[in-house]
Amino acid sequence: MSTQERAFYIFNQLTEKQLEAFITLFSGSVMPVPEIEPDEWDMKMIEDSMTDNEESVPLDSFVKELGFCPDDL
Repeated sequence: MSTQERAFYIFNQLTEKQLEAFITLFSGSVMPVPEIEPDEWDMKMIEDSMTDNEESVPLDSFVKELGFCPDDL
């Protein structure tokens, strides 16, 4: 069974109250987040984070350590 088929199966099992909660939870989350260039403040925060920490990890590596695929997020 594909992921989409499993999702539809689960969705079709939800009660009316659960469907209302589902709509509330996900109705605003499917909007794309605009990609913006970092401004001066952002660049300063990035720079500070690199110098204030003895150890840093790229975000994709951290996501992988948590067991997720960065491309899926």
